[in-house]
Amino acid sequence: MKTACSFVLAALFLVAATVSRAQDALEIMTKVDDVTNHSYSSSVRQMKFSTCRYNVSGGKLSCVEKPRVVIFDSFSKTRRPPGRRDLDFKALDVIIQPVSDKNTAMLSWGYAEDDKASDFWVYLPVLSKVKRIVSVADSGESGAVFGSEVSAEDADVRKVKDYTYTLLGEDTYRDRSVWKIELTPTDSRRKRSFYGRIVAYVDKERFIVLKEDLYDRSGRHYKQFSAQDVEQIGDVWMVIRASMNNLTKRRITVWEHPDIVLNVDIDEEFLSQRSLTDFAFRERHMQTYRQYLVQGKDRALQVAAKP
Repeated sequence: MKTACSFVLAALFLVAATVSRAQDALEIMTKVDDVTNHSYSSSVRQMKFSTCRYNVSGGKLSCVEKPRVVIFDSFSKTRRPPGRRDLDFKALDVIIQPVSDKNTAMLSWGYAEDDKASDFWVYLPVLSKVKRIVSVADSGESGAVFGSEVSAEDADVRKVKDYTYTLLGEDTYRDRSVWKIELTPTDSRRKRSFYGRIVAYVDKERFIVLKEDLYDRSGRHYKQFSAQDVEQIGDVWMVIRASMNNLTKRRITVWEHPDIVLNVDIDEEFLSQRSLTDFAFRERHMQTYRQYLVQGKDRALQVAAKP
C-alpha cells in the first residue's frame, strides 16, 4: 500500500513539475514576444544581407565563393486590434544594391487573426510583375528572402499561441546566461511550418533570443540562427547583427542593420501593393522616411559630442 501511495505521489509530483516548467517557459516566451514585437510600433532601417556557400576547417567557417551582398531599405508598422494580444503587421523591403536587383521589393502582411497565414508579395522589376510568395511547409526552399537563407517563415512575426513550450534548462551563450526553451508548433501551425521544433536560447536579463536551432519535420537539424551583436535602441534591446546558417546546404547569410530608427510616422497606404508597382509613389514616401535615419544619426552625433 505504501509503495502504491509513493508511486502516485511521485507521479503527481512529476506532473506538477512538468506543468510548472511548461508554464515558466510560456511566461518567458511571452516576455520575449513583448520585447521583440510589442516594444515599438514602427521602424525604418537599412539592412544588409551577405550570403555565401562555406566550408568548415579547423572549427572555422569560411566562404568558398564571393558573398552575394544585398542592401535594402526596410519599413514596418504594427497595430494591435481591439481585444487581441497579437498584432497586425505590415512591412515593405526595397533593394537598393546591387544595381542588377535595384527596386526589387517585398511586401509582407501579418495578421492577428487566429490561424490566418501571413501574405508575402515580391515585385520583380525585370519582369514588371508581382509574384506572391507561398511559404510551403514541405519545402525549405520556398519563400527565400532576396536569395538569402532567411525564408519567409523566418522573417514572419511569430505568435505565442502558435507553439507549446518546454523549459529544457539553463546554459551560457556568448558569455550570457540563457534559458533553453523548446518550441513545438501546434497542430494548426504545423500545417504551415517547415519546422518540427525549435530550440531557443533566451537571454535571461534582456529577454531576447540569442540563438535558435531549427529542426525540420523529420527531426533533422536544418538551420541555426545566431545573434552576434545586440544594442539598445532607446529603451529597446535589439539584435542588430546575426546569421542564419543552412546546415544542410552549407550556405550562410549574415545580416545586419546598422541604421535604424523606431516609432516614426509611416503612412499605412505606403505599406500596400500600390508601392510595389507605383514607382513615383513609392520613391516619394521613401525619401521622406529615409530622412528619419539621417535625423537619427544627427541626434546620435549630438549626444556623443556632449562632454
